[in-house]
Amino acid sequence: MRNLLLFIQQYNSFFGFLFIEVVCFVIIFRNNSYQQSSYVNSSRRIAGGMYAQKHKLTQYIGLRKINDSLAKDNARLKGMLATQTNSNPLQDSNATLITKSDTSTKTTTYKYLSAKVLNNSTDQKVNYITLNIGSIQGVRRNMAVVNDKGIVGKISHVSSNYCVALSTLSEKFIVSAMLTDGTVGKVSWDGKDPEFVTLTGIPQSVKVKPLDSVFTSGYGIFPEKVFIGRVAKSNQGVSYKVWLNTKFSNLHYVYIISETIDIERIQLEEKVKEESQ
Repeated sequence: MRNLLLFIQQYNSFFGFLFIEVVCFVIIFRNNSYQQSSYVNSSRRIAGGMYAQKHKLTQYIGLRKINDSLAKDNARLKGMLATQTNSNPLQDSNATLITKSDTSTKTTTYKYLSAKVLNNSTDQKVNYITLNIGSIQGVRRNMAVVNDKGIVGKISHVSSNYCVALSTLSEKFIVSAMLTDGTVGKVSWDGKDPEFVTLTGIPQSVKVKPLDSVFTSGYGIFPEKVFIGRVAKSNQGVSYKVWLNTKFSNLHYVYIISETIDIERIQLEEKVKEESQ
């Protein structure tokens, strides 16, 4: 306390001047409308700027919830559209099933679960993608993974609340593919460029041109006609470089596909297996 009093005594002239300045400013602002309005406007500008920055910060923090909500809404809308057009659906995680026609069964039912990408690699020979849902949400091994652009991979590991997908960008991953004329081949990654895969198994009699579309054939875990990419160039008619439509370096949200096959197909396939043993 003694030191504080000595400090005030030492600088009493400065504090006296400061007090008089404050009193003068108060008198000026109270008795002059121009200065008063200028002060109010300046205060509002400062406060407005602070509120704007606060709003931007709040919006940024809330982006995760907004994106999650948009992903689910997008899945639901695509599912509704697919019901009307009989195309491949993207359904949200409300356990609602969509039934569509299938050439090899009476019906095949797909359930689409939206998931957020937590981790993703593209620079390894075998790449994996970590997602934020697991067995509690209905995820199982070998389910197909897609996004709005095309194929992504398949589920390889599952825990209660998380799962890991084997990426299309993996040497172990092979997809049955189809050209627009129905010719079936297969697509795989050569471990080099993350933007391209290789299409093989196409007969040389089939004319494949640059920019031809490549889809999933429906043989395997992916529904029919999920977009893979477009032909970039051919290697002497033996294999074709396909430009992937999915950009794995910018992957944030995906859809996991659960397929429920008609019981008639299951029984028939089981009977064939028994007879072949």
